[in-house]
Amino acid sequence: MRFLSVIIGFFVQTAHAADPNVWGIYCSTFGACGGGQTFLMDLAGRTATFIFQLVGGGAVLAVLYASVKLVIGGEAGKDEAKKIIQYALGGLILAIMGWSIITYVQQLIVGVTGG
Repeated sequence: MRFLSVIIGFFVQTAHAADPNVWGIYCSTFGACGGGQTFLMDLAGRTATFIFQLVGGGAVLAVLYASVKLVIGGEAGKDEAKKIIQYALGGLILAIMGWSIITYVQQLIVGVTGG
């Protein structure tokens, strides 16, 4: 719980709920403009997209590595290369599912709160 408090404290030093212009200081830093709810949803979407891009890039690199290992590695390399490709595709599927869940929750919040 302490770790979460430190992370949240990094983004929001003081709670300025009554000040509508407080989010303007974060607009230039994160590129997310708007009120509190809009800012947080945009930040979550951008974070999910960034993580998805990292995982996708890692999966592509893992598949490339496995394909080289498949060609060069001989019989033992084939089994290991197949496992690497399976794990890379499994990680990619999990990343897509996570991104989809975040997108769904964003749309649910917008639908329930009206924007």
